Amino acid sequence: MTSHWARAGTVGTVARIGSLALLVALGAVLVAPDRADAHGIGGIRPSNYQTRVLSVRPTIPGVEVSAVDLGNRLQLRNTTGTDVTVLGYDDEPYLRVGPRGVFENRRSPARYLNQTNTASTPVPQRADPKAKPEWHRIDAGTTVRWHDHRAHWMGRTDPPAVLADPGVTHLVQPFVVQLRRGGEAITVKGAVRWIPGPSPWPWIGLALLLALVVVALSRTRFAFAAVGATLAVVAVSEAAHVVGGWGGTTVGAGTKLAASVYAVGGITVSILALVWLLRRGLDAASPLVLVAGLFLALAGGLADVTMLTRSQLPTTLPGSAARLVVTLALGLGLGLAGAGALRLRPQRHPRRAPRATPTPAPAPVDPAVPAPS
Repeated sequence: MTSHWARAGTVGTVARIGSLALLVALGAVLVAPDRADAHGIGGIRPSNYQTRVLSVRPTIPGVEVSAVDLGNRLQLRNTTGTDVTVLGYDDEPYLRVGPRGVFENRRSPARYLNQTNTASTPVPQRADPKAKPEWHRIDAGTTVRWHDHRAHWMGRTDPPAVLADPGVTHLVQPFVVQLRRGGEAITVKGAVRWIPGPSPWPWIGLALLLALVVVALSRTRFAFAAVGATLAVVAVSEAAHVVGGWGGTTVGAGTKLAASVYAVGGITVSILALVWLLRRGLDAASPLVLVAGLFLALAGGLADVTMLTRSQLPTTLPGSAARLVVTLALGLGLGLAGAGALRLRPQRHPRRAPRATPTPAPAPVDPAVPAPS
């Protein structure tokens, strides 16, 4: 009886966890903002805003300008022998890159305004666009990246045209950034566009189906093979997710690792669960299977669930592939969590044998007394 109620409680817990996870996923998909300046833990969140550099005129071999990090930053690479200077919002010298490295003008107001995506950093009085530049070397390379408010949507809400018709593409704003190479002017033109994302419902439905299939197979004679294959598939899938995310941003390695530490933890636990499954069997590995499933569903699924409904994704994976790996993490992760929980065995305590009633010893027999006839 105790085992029955313990298992019933476990099933109820799994059902509640799964329902809560799916509700959180749906809520995140429906209410998550499309702000282009939203960030995760060191990573760029998916968005429906696309920033593109359309032209650099005149064309100079060795001078390249592009938008990186989903438009969160612009990138200038200069491999020529002459410095190229980026002009700030008041046409003041802001950044300089060339054969001697990358330099920043500490008197430029843009240096302070660009520290946040909302231009909320106070500009000190010494930052004067008309003052003589005070150059400070910040890097030895030939590439500089900076946040530029001209190249992203800064509104607290979406533009009126987007709010009126979010299902079609809109030109949100064109932008122009001026460069100088010696005495030559270089004009960089680009555009910020709203590109609607796909519907999340097919992906959410697939995740739910995968979770149910894994749980159902875990209750059959194919449970060992099904759980083992699921652990292997979701570990490889999540590894591809992490690698794609790392390649999709230009932030430092430490920041990338911090952003994906939980996903890496989920991959590690899933591998340990698979090894334990092969060595000790499904029942012995069920606690690790449960933990791995929860790790992957939360870190690889829920954490990136907005990828299911955004058009601009911070990854090198194709859009459909990126959404598929998130769906696999969410669905297979929840399925593994359910399969592991249902395989948990309550600890059984051996029953104590009842104490025997002591039998009184027979009275001693006196040989002098005749036995009764």
